[in-house]
Amino acid sequence: MNDSSGRPRPAAATGAGALGIAAGAVIAVFAVFLLLLLTDGNGFGLFGLPVLALGVGLLRNGGRVLAGRTHAGDRLSQLALIPATVSGLAIGGMVAGADWDRDGTLTQLAGFVTTFLLSAVLVTLCGRPETKAYLGEH
Repeated sequence: MNDSSGRPRPAAATGAGALGIAAGAVIAVFAVFLLLLLTDGNGFGLFGLPVLALGVGLLRNGGRVLAGRTHAGDRLSQLALIPATVSGLAIGGMVAGADWDRDGTLTQLAGFVTTFLLSAVLVTLCGRPETKAYLGEH
């Protein structure tokens, strides 16, 4: 724990915690759907296990940021780099070789861009000086 019990939580820390919890919940639900694909007999559903771990990690550290735990912001921003990296790679791959005549291509691209931007916002909120001061991460 840190010594922020008497101080009000800054808006950046509140936003980082709330966004971490929301992202973690969405990712955990997606992981459950991936795990349900195991019943189809293909191995694609096994990707749900690390995705579920990522979702739970984001949920847990988002809650810790809201609670004012020391180093929770650093952990949350490190976890947020995973979807940012994967989305960035997917955006580059789609721009390089996507079949733009398919119906779902623009929807997928919009999803990857949204994920990238939200992850970037989460990392930025965790790195704000007032968030770091609140969490004792000088």
